[in-house]
Amino acid sequence: MRPDEEFVSHALVAFFGGPSFVSVSDGEDPPDLYLTFKESRVGVEVTRLSQFTFEPDGTLGNRTTKDCFGIQFLEDLNVIVGLSLPSNISLLVGVKMPVPNAAKFKKNLATWVSQIAIDPVLGERHETMIEDSKVTITVVTERFTGKKIVGFVANSNSSADILLNARLVLEDRIRKKSDLCGPLTKPVWLALLNDYWLADDDSYALVARLITTTHCFERIFLVCENAIVTEIDARVGHL
Repeated sequence: MRPDEEFVSHALVAFFGGPSFVSVSDGEDPPDLYLTFKESRVGVEVTRLSQFTFEPDGTLGNRTTKDCFGIQFLEDLNVIVGLSLPSNISLLVGVKMPVPNAAKFKKNLATWVSQIAIDPVLGERHETMIEDSKVTITVVTERFTGKKIVGFVANSNSSADILLNARLVLEDRIRKKSDLCGPLTKPVWLALLNDYWLADDDSYALVARLITTTHCFERIFLVCENAIVTEIDARVGHL
């Protein structure tokens, strides 16, 4: 079971009352896992909600793919600098892509993050320009993943409209996962791990009312970073 699936499964077990009421087992991919209750078993497909980019040709791109350089470097910083941070502290690093000189950007950013990591103060926010790119660092409590360096990548091709982004990613995930899970024995539920940190459960609840995408899921759940589970109105468009 992948780390995101394991995290979602623990959150769902807690949501339904704990191990005394429900157990988890691996699925056949699809579905990713099964929840077994006293008298029933249900398949659960797990996916992430990540922001899109709007490409010049009018198509939608994947932020994770487009920003892979910045994302990968944040992962590298977690290894390079993370061990020097106190046990209860993480650094939230925000960078803007693209940058004109990737090698120089990486070197200077690593130096700056290392300097902040020497004496981090919880809640403190730092800002600077590196290679014409605005970079921010906020000292936060340690993330549920255990990562010491976490972050986000701003992209000039992305929209600042949070509700639009939330609706687009929600529609995309429901549609694609429904196509994948349509042939499965029902019921099947969908669990959405929110990786678009600007949108919360209220945002998705609002845009869910606007979605008319037909899908096969009996229930849809949003799982946030703090392991809080919220059920989204899955009956809209349900087959």
